[in-house]
Amino acid sequence: MLEPIGPLPQSVYWRRRAAAAGASVLAVVLLAWIIGGLVEADDQHPVHGTADASGLGQEQSGTRAAAGRVSAPPSSPGPDDRRTSATATSSTGVPAPTSAAVVPTTRPNPVTTTAPPPPPAACADAVTQVVAVPDGPSFPVGARPLLRLRITNAGPVPCTRDVSRRLREIVVLGADGARLWSSNDCYGPPQPDVRLLLVNQPVEFTVRWAGRTSAPGCPVNRKTVQAGTYQVVGRLGALVGAPSPLVLT
Repeated sequence: MLEPIGPLPQSVYWRRRAAAAGASVLAVVLLAWIIGGLVEADDQHPVHGTADASGLGQEQSGTRAAAGRVSAPPSSPGPDDRRTSATATSSTGVPAPTSAAVVPTTRPNPVTTTAPPPPPAACADAVTQVVAVPDGPSFPVGARPLLRLRITNAGPVPCTRDVSRRLREIVVLGADGARLWSSNDCYGPPQPDVRLLLVNQPVEFTVRWAGRTSAPGCPVNRKTVQAGTYQVVGRLGALVGAPSPLVLT
């Protein structure tokens, strides 16, 4: 069967067999190439509802890369990393959050202002004491006795009082109560003199009596007071103090 049989030369039949074999091989190769192309096209267009093979490959490769990053040992920190890690780690060893810490704002304490105390009130007559006393128990006739007028605040709190010359007065009375001399007879009324009177701290005024009589308007003709016992009375406005004895010898 292998030997060609026919009227033509044997070489012709061998060439025909070689061409047929080559054509068969070429057809097989061409068929394999076509089938491979179809299979590759199906792989590039997956059916709906199934994951793309290339996408799965990328996800798997990304997962492997992330796992590699997590499992990889940390590199040695640089100078800035050491500072950051030192400040970000608390005393318990638990890393603190690296975000900027919120600094609590301190609200200033409300300023409490104390209202200034009201000014002292005027001294009422009920708490004001007035008294006039001589500077000694007795004086010779013709001497100039020193007389003192004391004004005292006997109330519970300090207060103010006008103690000007037109209001305060020392009067010398005779044994029968007659008016002999006044400290205001020969002085014109000055300006008001309002003072703060502290509790139980007297304000004192002094005047020297020439030992002669006087009258309102300060007349020129005045008489020398003779030896005897007289009374010294202090006054502040409507307030009149108790009399004190004054002896002239």
